[in-house]
Formats: sequence, C-alpha cells, structure tokens
Amino acid sequence: MALEVRSPNDEAYDDIVWDGLVHSYRPAADWKTRVSPELRFAADVDDDMDPVTFEVLRNRLWSINLAHGDTLTRMSGSPVFQGLDFNMSVLTEDGEIVMSAPFIQYLNTGSPLVVRYLMEKFSGSPGIHDGDVFLASDPWIGASHQMDVCIAAPVFVGGELFAWVSNAAQQYDLGGIVPGGWPQNAPDIFSDPIVFRPFKLIERGVLRDDLEQMYRRQSRMPDMVALDLRAQLAGCRFAARRLKETCEEFGAATVKAAMRRIMDNAQAAFARKLERIPDCTLSEVLYFDEKLPGDRTTHRVQFNVTKRGSRLIVDNEGTEEQSEGPNGFTFMNFMGIVLGVSGLTLLHEHTFSIGGADRQIDFRPLPGTLTCCDYPAAVSGGVLNIISAFERLQNLFARIMACDPEVKQDLVVSGPDHPLLVLAGMDDRGNYFGTAMLEGAGAGGGARAHADGVDSAGLSIDPLIRMPNVEETEQFYPLLILYRKEARDSGGAGRWRGGAGMEVAFTPYRALGIEAITNAGGQGISTNQGMGLFGGYPSPTAHYQVFTGTDVAARWQDGRMPRGVAELSRAEHLRLRAKSNGTPLTSGDVLMLVVCGGGGYGDPVEREPALVARDVVGDYVSRAAALDVYGVAVRDDGTVDEAATAARRAEIEAERRTWPRAADRFGPWPEPPSAPATGEPPREVHEYVTARDDGGRRVLACSRCETVLAGYRGDYKAGLCISETSVEIIPRGGDPRDFLDEDMVLRRYCCPGCRTLMTCEVARRSEPALEEIRFL
Repeated sequence: MALEVRSPNDEAYDDIVWDGLVHSYRPAADWKTRVSPELRFAADVDDDMDPVTFEVLRNRLWSINLAHGDTLTRMSGSPVFQGLDFNMSVLTEDGEIVMSAPFIQYLNTGSPLVVRYLMEKFSGSPGIHDGDVFLASDPWIGASHQMDVCIAAPVFVGGELFAWVSNAAQQYDLGGIVPGGWPQNAPDIFSDPIVFRPFKLIERGVLRDDLEQMYRRQSRMPDMVALDLRAQLAGCRFAARRLKETCEEFGAATVKAAMRRIMDNAQAAFARKLERIPDCTLSEVLYFDEKLPGDRTTHRVQFNVTKRGSRLIVDNEGTEEQSEGPNGFTFMNFMGIVLGVSGLTLLHEHTFSIGGADRQIDFRPLPGTLTCCDYPAAVSGGVLNIISAFERLQNLFARIMACDPEVKQDLVVSGPDHPLLVLAGMDDRGNYFGTAMLEGAGAGGGARAHADGVDSAGLSIDPLIRMPNVEETEQFYPLLILYRKEARDSGGAGRWRGGAGMEVAFTPYRALGIEAITNAGGQGISTNQGMGLFGGYPSPTAHYQVFTGTDVAARWQDGRMPRGVAELSRAEHLRLRAKSNGTPLTSGDVLMLVVCGGGGYGDPVEREPALVARDVVGDYVSRAAALDVYGVAVRDDGTVDEAATAARRAEIEAERRTWPRAADRFGPWPEPPSAPATGEPPREVHEYVTARDDGGRRVLACSRCETVLAGYRGDYKAGLCISETSVEIIPRGGDPRDFLDEDMVLRRYCCPGCRTLMTCEVARRSEPALEEIRFL
C-alpha cells in the first residue's frame, strides 16, 4: 500500500522512499554505508594553512570554474552554449558543492545528487576509477530536465577520490515528439525527450564509442549534439586536470583544507545573516498556466520558508498535485531554486559556495506535486516554470533581507519570467535547423531597495547570461533580425522601477519553412511577469505576436528597415499562447517577441517626479503611465508640470481613501496568540511596517503614520485597505481572459491611515488574501 503523506509536517514524511524511481532520488543519511570499500576517500587536511595561501587557492578554484565555462563556449558551435546556458561546479569527494560558476544558478545544483547516486549505486560495479566520466539526464536523479545533460568526473589523487568536477548544459535536441526538447503537448514522460539514467561514457580515459553513438542517435541534430557533448566532456577533463595540477603545486592536503574552509566560511556567513532576522514563516504563491496547449486553467504553487535561528525549512504545502502535461518539475529543481537564490542573495560575496547554504537548509517538499513531480510526469517542457518559481522565490528572500537594515541593502526584486521561443525548420538548401532564440534573455532587472533595476540586465538566474550578436544569429539560421530595442513600460512601476526589457522582431530569410514553438512559464503571457515588492507594481505580460503577409520586403527594396511592427501592413495579427507547438512562419511574416523587466519597489507615487520625467524622455515610461500610476504630469518638452502633478497625486490618495478594509472583503482574520511587549526598540520588518511595543503587546504598525495593523504574530494585511481590479491596469498589461477562464485580479493594499501603498498581489479572485509573512 502506498504511503500517504498529507503535509510536510506529518510524521510519515520521514518514511518516504526517495530512490529515483517514482519519487526523486535523495541520498539517505546513511548513504555512505553503501559505498564500496574499494572507493577510498581522500580526507587528509593541512590544519596549518595560512590566510594568503587560502585566498590564492580560493581564487584558483574560481578561475578553474570560469575556464571550465570558457572551454564549453570555445569548443561548441551551439549558440545556446554561446549564450552561457550552463553551469559547472567543483565538489568535495563526498559530493558537497564547494563552488559553482556565475552562470545559470539552479542548473548544476543537482550534481551532488548525481555523484552521490553514482557512489552509492556504481562504486562496486561498474566501479569509479581515475579517468572515468559519467553522463546523466534523468530529472529524478539530478538533471534539471532531459535537455540539461549533466557530466561528472571523479578526481583521484594518490589513488584516492579527492573531488568531483561537473557541468550541466542545455543540449538542443534529444528526441521527443517536438523538435528542440520542449514538447508542450507531451502528456507524460513517454512523449518527452529520452531519459538517460546515469552511465559511464568514458572509462579510464577512453570514450565508449558504442554509448556515444547511442546518445547521438536520439537527436534530430546529431552532429551539433556530438560537438556540444565533446565540449562538456572536455570541460570536465580540463577542470580535473587543473585541480590535479593545483594539488601537485600546493599539496593535496592544503587544497583539501582550502575547499573545506570555503564551505565552512560560506556556511557561517549564511548562518550569521539568518540569525539577524527575526524568526518567521514566509510564503509565496504563484500560478502555472496551461498544463497542455489550449488549457485555459491555471495551477497553484506555493513555497513556504520557515526561519528559526540560523536554519531554514522549505516546503511546498499549498501546491497542487501534478497533472498530465509539462507543467511541473522534480525535486532537483525545488532544491536548486532555493540554493540558487541563496547564492545570489545571502551568499553573493562567497563566490557561489552554495554547499555552505545547503548545510543550513532542510528541504521538505511533498512528492507528487507540481514542484516535486513523481515519475512518469512530463517535465522537459515545464522547465520555464523553474525560472518563474526562481524569480518569485527571490521576492520571498527579499522579504527576509528587508528585516535587517544592513542585509536590506543587497535586496533585489524579482526579475521577469523567460518567454522561450524555439524555431525549427529548413533553410533554402534543405538543411534542417533548430534553435532556442536567446533574445528572450534581454530582460530588465528587478528594482533594488535604493535604485532602479538595470535595463536589459539579463535574466537574474544567470549573472553572466548574454544574447548572441545579431550577426551570429543570422549567420547560423535563415532569419533576418529587423530590430532589437528596449521596450516602453516593460518594467514594474515603483518608487524604484524595474529595469526595461527587450523587444525584438525578425522575419524568415532564405528559408523553406519555419515553425515557432512557444514556452513561457508561470503567468508570464496571461497576467504579468516580474512581481513587485512593498507596493511596487508587477511588470506586464510578455508577448509572442505574429504578423502575417507584411510588406517588409517592399520596404527593403525602398532602402528602409522598420523600427517597429506598427510601421508594417499585415494580413493578419496573431497573439500566441504561452504553450504552442508549431506556428508556421513563411516569407513576409514577422514575429515580435517582447520580454519585460523586473518588478518595482515601493509605492510609485513616492518616486521623485524628476526621475519619472527622465524616464518619459528616455522612452522607458509612457506619458500615460507617468500620469496614471506615478501621478506625474510631464510636459511635451520633458519637464514636470508641478501643479498638475500635485493635483494628480492628491487624486490618487483620495481614490485610495475609498478602498474598503481587507477584513470587509475577506472576512475577519483568525486571531493568533498575542505576543507580549519585549522592551526592544522598534524594528523595521518591511519597507513600510515596523515591529514595536504598544502598551503590553508587540504589534506591527505602519512606519509612516504608526497606525497599528496587526499583532506581532498576525498578518499585517488584516489591517490594510484593498483595491481589487483587473490586471489590465498594469501599464502595457493584457487581458488574462484572452488565455484563461479563471478570474485573475490585481490586489493593491494600502495603509488605512496615510494611504501608502504597501503591497500588491496577483491572485484568483476566489482566493483569500495571500499571506506573505508571519512572525513566530
């Protein structure tokens, strides 16, 4: 009889069998007892290593990871690799990540799972030896999805296992019912790309030709896949060789001591920051649209992080069960999202030594849910939901950071989802081609606690992500890029606005036929992209738009290149869904992709009018949005009309005074146990909320006007006023009803005293207020 677990707090949770067959693989506490005695771990450590040597070795490991990445880009001809769609790590002998690289942050966080699986299952037979290299693409072991192939190599020094090096990188095509590896209409894993359980591809330094041929046979583009595979193998072998050379130069015991100190330092820094934060539970709710193309429902996902002392407990209670279609992801990604966000936020100064954070985090997701899928769910096409969840978890961590004034300065609001566009077809010579268009990486960054988000910053999941040059894309593929530009009103409004995103348009050129495959995560096409923080607005929806039968060729003949699709005549205008499996593009058609920016920070009417005017002049904000959302009137010459601005902001405040109490909309909140006064000074726990004593109790109060909003252990939203409207009021926003039957709304909450906008949320109208934080 199957074990039934209803909550991560159930006693039965610890009895779940995480074996990588139905549930994902998670090594048990006693996994080392199943490692063959023939595999000996190198454990000698130099306890007398001096600080200078430590810094030299810390930077040496960092440079090895960077050069590991350079090896992949230099060897591969794939534009995906040129866009740095990979990551790599150095791991300890028993599989803790010492240091990762500044590329896609969740992508190789499964490497500890892979190498521990190898040691637990394969150390006896077929064995783990010097010169071996292993491959795995199984999402229930440690791959993000089947296309993010993991390569891992043991590093032996003096006959003992000293360390592991690993990389995970996006291969373009490994089968499945749709080219590219993101089949949106796959009901289960059997329509997805092939799954490779871990196997030994290089044995004692010799490539297994039979296995490499088997691997290549799965792809529509075997030569490209073979080149990318060799780049990954070369990267691991390079990193292993450089690590061995470092051991020869400094001594293995000294290098081992440096690796351990790196992790110990990261763990201690992570713990110290957490200890400065009051104990609390934070939650973040988001939705995944379309389990299959054409599905007009959305599906609820929830992350809960409980901070106690110096530890975090992360669960997914409140998340819907998995369903047919590529709408979820496996445990590796649940863990990887948390570790990746930790590395970017609370550990950014420790060179992505996320193994230190891992020691302080307990992961307790419920299997069989959208964020911890069981086999045989279709998961390859759901990879974009990983990015959506990553971005939203960044906001949850930002709320943690806002509770301490020093840590708050490093806070960054979430960036947008990634609207992936895959193209496949034939050029005019009959050659098959396929690619993921990396222009979708041109996202704006989320706002910060003290500044605007960076325009066209790139996706926050990958600090070094880049778009290929236009010429590179046109060289490889039968396309012509018409323009790339930053998009107006694409960043979330706020006291500090989100960075602007990118708009790009292209047309087939010397192509027999092209099909466009769309794959956007979360609700990035239906409701909004990046979510704002502390009253900041979300950024608007992304767009895939097709304009058929345009006059673009006639414009070329006249020597004119269009600067926007509005200049073109067209036969038909199509707005594509988040998930679609092949919209044909023929000569004269134009496809426009818009990827937006990050969320805003703080109440938009607190933004300096001069900054709004500057944005209008720079075409980052429209004149209409400046007036409607920021309350700033900008003249035709780009100056601020101060009288009209004062009048408009007074109108916004007066309109907020008509908002009803949230308790009137949702009913009274449950009354939590009262927290007694502490005698401590007031403490900011939110941009606009202070924890302070009020008589004999501790309360949460508005930091602007001191209106008491809730008891310290209560939900501060209970004391706020609410406006519930269509998301169409977001500048450049669309109508969710174009894609969804469910009624999605934008809720804005303001203080009942001073009318400061404190928080926003996007939710189903039928849902109660979404709880953000509750202090313990």
